[in-house]
Amino acid sequence: MFTNMVHALWQQFPAINRKLNDLTQYLTTTVHSGNTEIDQQVTGLLTNGGKLLRPGLFYMFAQLGPVQDEKRQRAAAAAIELLHVATLIHDDVLDDAELRHGQPTLQVRHGNKTAIYTGDFLFTSYFDEILKATDSHAEIQSANDIMRFILAGELNQLALNFDPQTTVTDYLTEIEGKTARLFGFAMQFGVVISKGTSSEAKVAQQIGIALGMAYQIRDDILDYVANPSTATKPVRHDLREGAFTLPLILASQNDPDWFAQHLQDQQHLNDEAIQAITQHVIDLDGPTHAEELAQQYTEKAQSLITTLPEPLATELGALVSQLLVRHA
Repeated sequence: MFTNMVHALWQQFPAINRKLNDLTQYLTTTVHSGNTEIDQQVTGLLTNGGKLLRPGLFYMFAQLGPVQDEKRQRAAAAAIELLHVATLIHDDVLDDAELRHGQPTLQVRHGNKTAIYTGDFLFTSYFDEILKATDSHAEIQSANDIMRFILAGELNQLALNFDPQTTVTDYLTEIEGKTARLFGFAMQFGVVISKGTSSEAKVAQQIGIALGMAYQIRDDILDYVANPSTATKPVRHDLREGAFTLPLILASQNDPDWFAQHLQDQQHLNDEAIQAITQHVIDLDGPTHAEELAQQYTEKAQSLITTLPEPLATELGALVSQLLVRHA
């Protein structure tokens, strides 16, 4: 039934593709809130449209260890995707997003309160799967820690919204918490579940964090440079929602007075004001300078990948190169 549901990105890795197909079917059994309509919509988020990046990366690193327990690995991969989707549902509420994977978001259909509680419910599903994946107190604690990191990252984002004094350090701390740490956890947990070495787990985490940082920075660059008529996701959205991301932060360093003036009434920016600010960010090479930092994280990830055994090093290197070319 789900043969073609996994993103085409994984077809170049047949073993991982098979596991993700199996995972997609398994995910349909993990959501039981008691509300059939909401369960169906959440299941759609879990099984349609996403790249399954984090569970896919988990499976890549789960090949490293000597213990290959398919059921435990599947539960761990499911937990990772459940956590990711829970945060997406909450993000959609915070961003007042209308669409997710081309479909109306949960809060558009059912309201913010229902969406928030649904995201919270998925956090419990996350821990259900973690408990199926491992009996280790230390590993369960690690799973709890990553959830704390993500939520702290979301809180940091809220605290920084509409704050023109946001620094590069503020921004990097925020995206590490809300995005990069989950990449790092997924890859590290693959090693841990398969009983790989502690040094392999550490390198996996470092690669994941570097990959996640570059991935998020490039996503934020797209919000400024993508063509609205051809983009696959809404653009000029961050600025409208008060998320002052790296391109704007770097551009504002070169003309602080101009940005201070034009962001005075930042919570009521009209389309004309957003277009003017966007153009000034581009004119001051904000996206270009942001890309330079993204490239530094990319190179760090690629350097660490070369220390991995084959064929993982080659396969992951190829995947990272594809992931870090973000198309408008």
